[in-house]
Amino acid sequence: MLFILIGVALGFAAGFIPGFSSKNLALLLITYGLISSNIYLAVTVVSVEISASFFEFLSPMLFSIGNEATALAIDPSYTTLTEESLKRRISFVVSGGLVGILLSLPLLLFAERIFPVVYNSLKPLVAWLLLFICMYIIWIEKGWKKKIFATLIFCLSGLFGLLVKDSGLVSSEYLLLPIFIGLYGFSSIISKKHEKSSPLQYIQDMTLTEKIRVAAIAFITTLFASLIPGMKRGQTSAMALQIGSATRNEEVLFMLSLVSLAFMTLSIFALGSAGKIRTTLAYDINEIMGDIYFSQTSLFVGSAAISACMSACILTLLAKPIGRIFSKINKKYLNIFGLFIGMLLIIIFTGVNGVLLAFTATCIGMLSYFLRVRSVHLMGILLLPSIVTAILR
Repeated sequence: MLFILIGVALGFAAGFIPGFSSKNLALLLITYGLISSNIYLAVTVVSVEISASFFEFLSPMLFSIGNEATALAIDPSYTTLTEESLKRRISFVVSGGLVGILLSLPLLLFAERIFPVVYNSLKPLVAWLLLFICMYIIWIEKGWKKKIFATLIFCLSGLFGLLVKDSGLVSSEYLLLPIFIGLYGFSSIISKKHEKSSPLQYIQDMTLTEKIRVAAIAFITTLFASLIPGMKRGQTSAMALQIGSATRNEEVLFMLSLVSLAFMTLSIFALGSAGKIRTTLAYDINEIMGDIYFSQTSLFVGSAAISACMSACILTLLAKPIGRIFSKINKKYLNIFGLFIGMLLIIIFTGVNGVLLAFTATCIGMLSYFLRVRSVHLMGILLLPSIVTAILR
């Protein structure tokens, strides 16, 4: 419990800082051996990653800067900030994350039998499954004009991803940092596509029926994606939003949080049952522990569930004071601060080459705004390279 608490505290710090990633903090814990016991270190890392999955939604809501998992939560029409609007947004993040964990837990009983068999069966079909998913996401856009523009943005972002993937311009560990800050953060802030709307009118409550529908689509999509080698959280989020036709901000936040926490939990199942590494969390556990047994899987899943409950409570309690403080600050200044922090992180971790990548990504992101193409198609940056890699294998 002590190390879970430490992990939750560190996860809050990692999640709240714009553009910062919890995996960097986990890497520091592992590299410098700050915790001597492997079990305690692994539990701390699990707690850091899970708690950060809740708190990292504050950055796109406040500063319009997000990472792979939260970038789609950035709302260009969100021009003002009030205590009530932030409180409602946080409530959707909290409820979505808890539902994602809750729905995932029963699968622990079947993971050892299901995951190894499904992984081996689907491995030869990965490229075609991903290609079908991409085509479906584009096809369900309304109107041929939208379909053409969506294809353009998908291919353009995907080509960018292919060019930089193995270019060596930036360390692979930080490659996505400038790209996602540019694609979703800088482009959203700089773009003139801002609708003047009241956040109190824009954020509405979801009915129980809507929550059940959205939760079912998001979880089934996440479960399906967790069984496909090469699928990541960002790709899964884009797929869930498009399949669920989620356009309202409350639906987007609920689905993104659910997908994020469910995918993290299922990645622990995949590691424990099939030895497959699906997320940085699973990679870190594997680096610390090597092969893990079912009893250890149960320990890590239990730690994740406790961390999620703690983080949800803390985030709910902080919603009101954070809203009270930040509602007094003009959203324009918060965006400027987000730009400054984002650029500072890019320079520190990736240097001049990272700045060039961020500039290119920003141009592609702004083009999607000008063409009025939904930002989910920018996830071609991840999907197209995965398809090409799977075909070449």
